[in-house]
Amino acid sequence: MPAEPMDVGPLFGGDRPVLESDRQLVVTLLTAARSDARLTDADFAQRISRVYAARVFDDLVPITRDLMMSL
Repeated sequence: MPAEPMDVGPLFGGDRPVLESDRQLVVTLLTAARSDARLTDADFAQRISRVYAARVFDDLVPITRDLMMSL
């Protein structure tokens, strides 16, 4: 899985609409984190809700930032 971008915002494509493939990458990361016991079931469910509510790419970045830092 590619690393999470360090720079976000319109200059870096953060304002582009979220694609289903973007959502699936985040869901895959969250699922792996849950299976590694890095997320509780409640936290996983809350983050999944945020994934499906995301409208632009920048909405996805905060959902996984802490998980990417712990790798």
